[in-house]
Amino acid sequence: MKTLIAYYSRAGATKRAAEQLQKIVGGDLFEIRGEKKYGNYFTALGIARKEFSTNELPSVVDKVEDFASYDRILIGFPIWYSKCPQLVMSFISQYNFAGKDVYPFCTSGMSGPEQAVALLKNACTGAAVHAGLRLNKVDEEKVRQWIGDGK
Repeated sequence: MKTLIAYYSRAGATKRAAEQLQKIVGGDLFEIRGEKKYGNYFTALGIARKEFSTNELPSVVDKVEDFASYDRILIGFPIWYSKCPQLVMSFISQYNFAGKDVYPFCTSGMSGPEQAVALLKNACTGAAVHAGLRLNKVDEEKVRQWIGDGK
């Protein structure tokens, strides 16, 4: 099974979680980057609120090469207003997820991934979107239970 770990990280926490996941499950890392800079935490939340209210899908800078070859996609993001950032939704809109297993993971000081997972289930048409996992601290045993044996 070929695995892609795609993540957006504003301040580095989600990037660290993605790198830890890669050590446990293997696969290729892909950083979701946008043209827009979100700045500090409070600036980012202001921008995010506007994006959510207008349903803006910001531009994604890079593309995953040979996306079709991946069977399992782990998608990581910080939680903003109980959701995943619109940049992640932009990323998802660029690819065909039919037949893929999608495992959402998040970093958050307060909210879990439940609302974000519901959004991803609607956006990842034809995919099996699994339960999300909050990974402020990566626990290998928890990750293996979440994703299966990890390989």
